[in-house]
Order: sequence, then C-alpha cells, then structure tokens
Amino acid sequence: MSTTDYQTPIKQWWGLVTSDRHPKADPSRLVSVAELPIYAEDKKSQLYFIESEPLPLQREFSTIRRAWQEEYNRVAERFSLIDHAVTGVQNTAFKVQRYVEDEWSVIPKAGAITLGGMAGLVLGMRRGAFGRIFTSATGMATMTAFCYPKETVDLIRGGLASVRSEWTDFQKSPHPPNEKKPDLSPPKK
Repeated sequence: MSTTDYQTPIKQWWGLVTSDRHPKADPSRLVSVAELPIYAEDKKSQLYFIESEPLPLQREFSTIRRAWQEEYNRVAERFSLIDHAVTGVQNTAFKVQRYVEDEWSVIPKAGAITLGGMAGLVLGMRRGAFGRIFTSATGMATMTAFCYPKETVDLIRGGLASVRSEWTDFQKSPHPPNEKKPDLSPPKK
C-alpha cells in the first residue's frame, strides 16, 4: 500500500469535518427579534377558573370545620393561655412526628411502638386475656403505622392485591380431571 491510500480517506474526513454545511443566510428572510413568537407581547392568554363539584359530604365537613374554627377562635380570645398551650402542643407533636418518621431514628420508633402496646395493654386491662392481647396489638399496629407510613401503605396495597388474586382464584371453579375408567369387561374375541 502506498501512502496516498491512507491520505485520501483522511483528507475526505477532514474536508467533511471542517466544511461549512449550513446554507447561506438569505437577507430577504431575516426576522427581527421583536417579530419572533417568543417575544410577542400582544398575545395574552386568558385563564378561566372552573369551580369543581364538591365531593360527597364535603359541604357537611366544611360546615363542621367552620363551626369548630369559630368556637375555637371565640375560646382562644378569652383564654389566650390555652391557645398558647395548644399551639405549643401542636408544634411539639409535629416535631415528634417528623423526628419519629426520620429514616435513621430506630430507637425512638421502637419506644413509640412499645408505648403504643403498653397503652393498649392498660386500656384492655378489664377485658380479659383476649381484650388485652387485642388492644395491645392494636396500639402497637397504630404506632407502627405512625412510625412507618410508607411501609404501611405498601403493606396494605400488597395485602389488598393478594386478597383480590385469591378471591379471583376462589371464584374460578376447578375442573375435575377427566380420567378414563379401566375397562373391566371380558376381552372380545
């Protein structure tokens, strides 16, 4: 092979890389910046607010919420100390919830779950053995759902999917196998 065999493809490649392949600008088709559609100031879009239909029981809950808020404001005016204490308790509860829901706080979560089980045990003291077991399990499950909300949702969704699949399997009746019965008649000649 000669050196010209290598130089020809390299020259072709270099010519393709460095060539200006864009078409030449046509002065008759040039547009000013103000004419571009991005900067059009005269076109204004009009937005319309469409009020959605209220959900079932939304009006009733709204009425109850407004009445509760009016009564709370009336009491809060007279008893500003109570309002200050309630606000402090709410803030503390939100901080505790955020702290417990934190991914790396295992010991506070274990403490909260244990506290829920003990509260259930105390509430079920007079209900016998089954009542104590049931209320303590309910308390522990409630606090576990409080501490692990995402995992609780995943568990419930998985359980519902499992129940649905089992129900559809249950609704399908199994067909009995078609087994041939042995022929016990005497042989034919």
